[in-house]
Amino acid sequence: MTDKKTANRGGLAVFGAAALVLAAGFNAEPARAQVLYGSIVGNVSDGTGAVIPGAQVTITHEETGAARSGESNASGVYTFPTLATGAYTVEVRAEGFRTHSETGVAVGANDVTRVDVDLQIGQVTEVVEISAEAVRLQTDRAEVRAEVDKRDLQNVPVPLGRNYQMLLQTIPGFSPPRNAHSVPANPTRAVRFSVNGTSEQSNNVRIDGASSYNPNLTHMQGINPALESIEVVNVVTNSFDAEQGLAGGASINLQIKSGTNDLHGSAFWYHNNQRFQAFPYFKGTLTRKPKFIYNQAGATIGGPIKKNKAFYFFSYERTAEHSNATKPVKVPTAAMRRGDFSASPQPIFDPMSAAVGDEGSRTAFDNNIIPESRFASASRMLAGMTDDWHLPNQPGSGPLGLNRNYLAGITYAFDRHQVDSKANFNLSDKWTAFATSASSITTRTTRPPSAISPATSFTPPTSAPTTASARPTAAPFRPPTSPRPT
Repeated sequence: MTDKKTANRGGLAVFGAAALVLAAGFNAEPARAQVLYGSIVGNVSDGTGAVIPGAQVTITHEETGAARSGESNASGVYTFPTLATGAYTVEVRAEGFRTHSETGVAVGANDVTRVDVDLQIGQVTEVVEISAEAVRLQTDRAEVRAEVDKRDLQNVPVPLGRNYQMLLQTIPGFSPPRNAHSVPANPTRAVRFSVNGTSEQSNNVRIDGASSYNPNLTHMQGINPALESIEVVNVVTNSFDAEQGLAGGASINLQIKSGTNDLHGSAFWYHNNQRFQAFPYFKGTLTRKPKFIYNQAGATIGGPIKKNKAFYFFSYERTAEHSNATKPVKVPTAAMRRGDFSASPQPIFDPMSAAVGDEGSRTAFDNNIIPESRFASASRMLAGMTDDWHLPNQPGSGPLGLNRNYLAGITYAFDRHQVDSKANFNLSDKWTAFATSASSITTRTTRPPSAISPATSFTPPTSAPTTASARPTAAPFRPPTSPRPT
């Protein structure tokens, strides 16, 4: 027997000018958040509700130290577009008022976070500190959206394979995800689903802004990042903005984790084997469970390259599955290969015993045995291929004992190596840049079907069995036979 191996490689990268973001100016109108980023907007007023123009507003990313500053305009409005996701500190200063400082302001991808500030009369050196804990309602956008954040990804159980897409069914409108297509066609084992009754091809998945789809199966995701490498999954299912193009069912935006000023890492290993599985439905409990060994292990690490300036994140995951698959099939008995069909209740007629058009005068072979001299050359060749055309190894069912009388098996090995990485750079208070790379290499090895030796052998009944209730005994296997009619 020979092995069959296939290898699949995939990659995704976002580099260069497309990753550069210019955060310039402050508009009177609230900013529209981009797919990759969020925004902080708000109004600055005093205790009477009067607007305060010219207030100094500074926002600082609490994990990377990146800071941006601006002023409220004549209408008291301030806007910070294109912000990296994470928690921010918002500080507002104005002459004659106490300094307002609010920490823990959460900014998500494709999100607008509103922080309205009421300044209190006092000295600038006096500080009013607020810790943002309440969930903020989305009041600046009309789209229907949901998020699966890293806490959900880490804490909610997912099926074997740990695919983030399996959690999308927790969002209203999603059909239950289901596996589809072979490993060579779908090496990342992405799943298919529909949203709000639309076609499966109406969904668009972006990883850090770059569309990810299988070129041969456009309704399937191409690169599928490791669960530990995902920061957040933002899903929009209705009332799309123009930036949510290429989607009619759902626009799914993944953001890969970024490094921070602190060094963080993790390691994981998930294991499963046949001892945790149920017996195969058609195999029964009298034989061993087929081999099944599944391991998924990896690690992540992220930290600073230069504090407050450059950061890195790296994730590696290996998935390995080694198993023996079985399938019951029907094969002819040794007697049948010799032309002996005496066990059959149906007569076998000699096709050469009657003229064309006079088939009613045909005669049956004696005792339903076809003479070897009447065998075709192809039949002789097939009968001699004992290595590839096995004899029954199971007690079959049906009138001739042929149904499910052979249990075939195949050895299967699947190995996938997934690498996700990201680098972030704070070039100045106006310029930021990032680079994302993802790679997936899959190897599949299979062996052709072979016989599965039964854990126990059996003695067939003296006549053809009619049910599948025969039980194995310790005697060796013999093909089912029945007395010839006299």
